[in-house]
Amino acid sequence: MSQTAITFAFEQWKASQSLSNEPVTLDEFVFALVPGLDPSAPISRDETIPSGAQIVHRQAVSRSGIVNENAVAYSVVLGADVGDFSFNWVGLVNKASGVLAMVVHAPEQQKLKTASGQQGNVLTRSFLLEFNGAAAETAINTPAETWQIDFTARMTGMDERQRTENMDIYGPAAFIGDGYLVRKSGTQYSVTKGAGYVAGLRAQLAADLKIAAPAKAVKVWLDVCWRGALTSAWAVQSKITVADTLENYVQGGEQHFVFAVASIDASGKITDLRPKGSLSDQQSVSDYLRKDANLNDVGDKALARQNLGLSELAVQGVNDVLPVGVPVPWPTDVAPPKWAVMQGQSFDKSVYPLLATAYPDGVIPDMRGQTVKGRPDGRKVLSAEADGNKSHTHTATAASTDLGTKTTSSFDYGTKSTNNTGAHTHRYTDRTGSSRGAGTLGSGYHSGSNNATTTSAGAHAHTVAIGAHTHSVAIGAHTHAITVAAAGNAETTVKNIAFNYIVRLA
Repeated sequence: MSQTAITFAFEQWKASQSLSNEPVTLDEFVFALVPGLDPSAPISRDETIPSGAQIVHRQAVSRSGIVNENAVAYSVVLGADVGDFSFNWVGLVNKASGVLAMVVHAPEQQKLKTASGQQGNVLTRSFLLEFNGAAAETAINTPAETWQIDFTARMTGMDERQRTENMDIYGPAAFIGDGYLVRKSGTQYSVTKGAGYVAGLRAQLAADLKIAAPAKAVKVWLDVCWRGALTSAWAVQSKITVADTLENYVQGGEQHFVFAVASIDASGKITDLRPKGSLSDQQSVSDYLRKDANLNDVGDKALARQNLGLSELAVQGVNDVLPVGVPVPWPTDVAPPKWAVMQGQSFDKSVYPLLATAYPDGVIPDMRGQTVKGRPDGRKVLSAEADGNKSHTHTATAASTDLGTKTTSSFDYGTKSTNNTGAHTHRYTDRTGSSRGAGTLGSGYHSGSNNATTTSAGAHAHTVAIGAHTHSVAIGAHTHAITVAAAGNAETTVKNIAFNYIVRLA
């Protein structure tokens, strides 16, 4: 069961408008699809308009009128040209201020647009707003009853407009696939189930239909009409007629449209008379490729690609070529439309379901300062790893070098004196030889020896001349111990250029 409420925000805004003698104008309907909405639960009067991602449609108020002096009605008509979307939330707002006046929670409903063989639906939604002096404050002076004037004529006009618009697309007749194809098995003729358009009315055959054909040339006709009662749903009614000729006709006030889907000659040979697809499709059967179709009118795209020597990427969608969730380097700080810079931010999984498949926790990884690494065994996907070097050691040796023999510098030390504590004597032997000769004293000879000691010279000193000289120093071959000092940056890195990683939102 649907729930309705008037918001506190509207009451405050209404009071403000009254003080400034300005009318209470409510001029827009807002439709939204709110996940998890319980239509049976009471609505908080503090409720606000849903987020932009949940809003599916906005449309101006179609009609407004007085019910009584304290009640006014607002209505909107969603035509068959509006859609496709689903909604479970409807609000009545003042577009200029964004004030939400009334809100309805309802079971989820679908709004379809007439397009590509799909018959759209028409929905009307209304609000009845009651408060003291409503008619005066809203400046509405049209009775709500006037909306009912000639509604049948208006709805009939809408039906006719829809039918003629379909003819603009499909022409007098068009059939989808094998719909209403006449076949023969043995002696039995049948019409194949499927869909087709005749004079803009879409007919649907739920199951194959057996038909009888006389032994003469005849045609198989699809006969359609638009039927319904004042209080019932209207729908296309159809039947198959086998006859030589048949024309459009009126029966019981209903307009019938007919089209021959096949001819059968006297021998039983069937000729298919069904136009296939829309007018554009029908034209492509006999025409060359059309410039305005941009190759959309190529029947067998895979075969055409093969004939042109193109790879399959030529017709792949963006999700096939680059799945949502793949990080892509980007050279600016502003991501392109429908992309986001990967900065560890959360996202709405209901708005971006494909992104949620890649990141089910609803958080985009923070790729600032990060690189991507192929996952090794035993590690979880999307797990982070700090920077570091693989454990290792270093060895260092200084080469052996023979420095040879080196000479010190020359220096003159001059003359130095010894100390004066060297007092001493020497002992000696005096030997006298023999001699002969004549002399004053006479002649003769003598011989002999004598031991004696020299007289002590006493304490004295000596002077020693050292003089200028050098010394030779042998250094020889040897080695040295080496200490390897720490070096490097604050983190492990390679030569690089900084890009932002971005991810596509979808």
